[in-house]
Amino acid sequence: GGRSTSTMRVVAEHADVWNMPGGTTADAIERSALLDRLCFEIGRDPGEIIRSMFVPAAYDDTMTTREAIVEATDAGFGHIVIGLSPPYPVGVANWVADELIAPSRRA
Repeated sequence: GGRSTSTMRVVAEHADVWNMPGGTTADAIERSALLDRLCFEIGRDPGEIIRSMFVPAAYDDTMTTREAIVEATDAGFGHIVIGLSPPYPVGVANWVADELIAPSRRA
């Protein structure tokens, strides 16, 4: 994972998955376009690289988190890393599945 141009060159040449480790979706889209361009420059199909993005979860604002997940997937990030911060609520795994993942798939 990473967002620097030097990291993106390594991703273009060697990676199967690239993770954008935070930031805005707009920044991730720009970095993804850079990755596409770097892939084209070396003759690699950019579609071979799975796009992943870190999305922090807000326990008290599930709608914003869901919207961020949908925004990231709509932007072509098919793998989402949901960041959970302590203190973890009781049943946090079920909360993620029920409150974040399931509703985001319906959106």
